[in-house]
Amino acid sequence: MVIKLRNLGALHCASIELADITVVCGKNNTGKTYATYAVFGFLSYWWEAYELEVNHEIISTLLESGNVIIQIAELVRKAQHFVDVACKKFDPLIQRVFSSDQESLTRSTLRIALSNNDIKPLDTYDQTTGSKKVNLFSIHKDTNSNIVTISLLVDKGSIEIPSRVLQRSISFALKKIIFKNTFPNPAILVAERTGIEIFQAELDFARNRLLDTLKDSEGNLDPFEILRKVNTDYAIPINRAVDSVRNVKESIKSQSYVFKEHPDVIQFMMSILGGDVVYAKNSMYYVPITNKRLRLKINESSSSVRSLVDLAIYLKHLAEKGDLLMIDEPELNLHPENQRKVMQLFAMLVQIGIKVYVTTHSDYIVKELNNLSLMRNVRKEQRIHLCEKYGYNDMQMLNDASVSVYVASLQPVLLEGNTRRTKCNTFLKVKNGEFGFELDSFDNTIDVMNEIQDELLYECD
Repeated sequence: MVIKLRNLGALHCASIELADITVVCGKNNTGKTYATYAVFGFLSYWWEAYELEVNHEIISTLLESGNVIIQIAELVRKAQHFVDVACKKFDPLIQRVFSSDQESLTRSTLRIALSNNDIKPLDTYDQTTGSKKVNLFSIHKDTNSNIVTISLLVDKGSIEIPSRVLQRSISFALKKIIFKNTFPNPAILVAERTGIEIFQAELDFARNRLLDTLKDSEGNLDPFEILRKVNTDYAIPINRAVDSVRNVKESIKSQSYVFKEHPDVIQFMMSILGGDVVYAKNSMYYVPITNKRLRLKINESSSSVRSLVDLAIYLKHLAEKGDLLMIDEPELNLHPENQRKVMQLFAMLVQIGIKVYVTTHSDYIVKELNNLSLMRNVRKEQRIHLCEKYGYNDMQMLNDASVSVYVASLQPVLLEGNTRRTKCNTFLKVKNGEFGFELDSFDNTIDVMNEIQDELLYECD
């Protein structure tokens, strides 16, 4: 699957393939975050709003006969068409993703090209739709079956089922059956996360005060419309981050599959955090490993805790297998040792079925990525020795094919309709060579710093 972005802020033209771990590096103002938000926006739109086209004959047949059969092969054949339609419908929404009225974003486009290997329909599916009192219809796919069967569960004349309800339910079910293994469900941790943890209460206060100010004496103003307008002050990923803090009381009521099935991953996360995060008395608290009697509110905790608390909550309570975890600058406020450990954690997440997408300015993150990729290629005896010496485990080893690294930079690109290459901001895929992924933007800076230090120490001319 290749995602193609055009005219997106500073990013003029770029293509990216999502691997198990996707890392995007580059200097400031080269389009990394714009690309991240656009990909997150599309995947959210795909799963939350976009509806596959459902032939009216399917609805009519179901209502008349009580059953209808849909061929999987026909849906797979139309997969690229469905995605093309979704992309075109998403283009006008890109401005809303960024909550921006930039005129340039009206020309932004996102396109996705699928390969045959990208479409892997679910092996089984079983969903029943209805109310608390009665089941209305079921959507079912048997193991190894090539058909989806939709059946009414009530007598045709006993209850009227709106066609719109059928259309939407069938659309979302077919979308999941065909594309669940193609498009991951996105979760995002934005670079503003450390401030959101502190100022979320103030944001809520400002929003409530605005509501009170704009109401007339009879309260005629629609508060829901005002809430919508207030929320559009921020890009959608930032709004989601605010909402996740606002809704944490509900989030912690559930336990993720990571928490239930992979306690070693949770334990490793807590070792990076240096403690645990708990919810009590309507507040989040940080409990250090070194003093479990101490409880610090998040705004009383260190900046590193505020940087990691959202990740801890996601892994313990919200993560689902097949997710795409998107993190803008995971190195925020972290010591280099913990930056390395965060990359080790990402490698562990890949092993248990969560893809990771990272934008970073950290040489430590990339160097550790190289270590984890190269380690699988050494002799078994050497690998065991390195794991024992440096504290690695088998879950942190990465296959070369599971990693993609891109650099956002100014490069000559042959744009559509041109005969000559034009220099513009794009994504350049970095080859995985003998020494791993080598990034000039980091290496050149380090070389210059070393040269300056040599001249200062040895007074070279």
